[in-house]
Amino acid sequence: MRKYVVVGTVVAVFLGTLFIAHTEAQRRRGRRGRGQPAAAAQQADPPRSAEIAKVLGELRWGMNKQQVTEHFLKKTRERFRPELAKARGAVEEDRTRRRMDAELAKVRRGYTEFREGVTTGWEASFLRDEFTAGNEEGMLAVTDENSQNFYFFIQGRLWKWYKAFDARVFAGMNFDQFAQTVQGRFGEGRRQTGELVAGRGRTSWLEWQDDTSRLRAIDQTRFYGFYCLVFEERATLARLEQLRPNRPTRRTGPSVVDMVTQDDGARTSDEDIADRITGKIRRRADAEDAGVRGTSSGGRTGTGGGTGTSRPPDSDPLRGLEL
Repeated sequence: MRKYVVVGTVVAVFLGTLFIAHTEAQRRRGRRGRGQPAAAAQQADPPRSAEIAKVLGELRWGMNKQQVTEHFLKKTRERFRPELAKARGAVEEDRTRRRMDAELAKVRRGYTEFREGVTTGWEASFLRDEFTAGNEEGMLAVTDENSQNFYFFIQGRLWKWYKAFDARVFAGMNFDQFAQTVQGRFGEGRRQTGELVAGRGRTSWLEWQDDTSRLRAIDQTRFYGFYCLVFEERATLARLEQLRPNRPTRRTGPSVVDMVTQDDGARTSDEDIADRITGKIRRRADAEDAGVRGTSSGGRTGTGGGTGTSRPPDSDPLRGLEL
């Protein structure tokens, strides 16, 4: 009899354990099921655009500093070739060659290496969150007719292109109008609103991708007065944590950018337009107060909506974007 009691007790314990395990498994499955829609929404891929590769043109992710520099030296020479061919006499040709040589020298001087403990000035600019120091990172700055372009390298490889349009290029456009223009080129993008970098404030952007790249069109008008396009290599994005072992120390107090954006001093429009692109000034003279979207001088509105003066229908701010 005792034997049956012992066996019965063991069976009861075993069945009870199975019941508890089954119940816990159901609870976990239910919890995962309830969370799946939100997770899927968060992880949904941006729409694909074949235009990204066309815009990158001859540039390829993974090119080194010398290759990218030579690419822009070649483009500079090609730009001056027709003018040199039409030069009338040795004096005019010499004058043109001097201008070309000055631009070639500017391209060669445009590279900055971000070394630990070395201040470059870019740490206090609108590019401060685009790189880190002490992780084999560098940047080549190249100016064209309507924007400043920043080509970022990590461990000697090109992985990002940040194109900051001069504020005058999209004058009169709010972000919705800018988005419409860009989507006319890259197709319908995924609209996002939030903080691209923690603690840097909310902004709006559009996203696209292809097999190798991610593209974002970002509203930087609130403090800096321009819109930008950011092309990035997806493979590098997935490995940034490993590629940046040297963690930058975040300042606990207000940064130079934060302090200047709180400054109420007035600036002339010409100074503001030039410097908001170069990063010398961190605040638009016509920027809205924090949390408020209002109409800026010149008819441009903030990202919250409103109407602005439209550009002429035959005007294409993205014309010539190909490299």
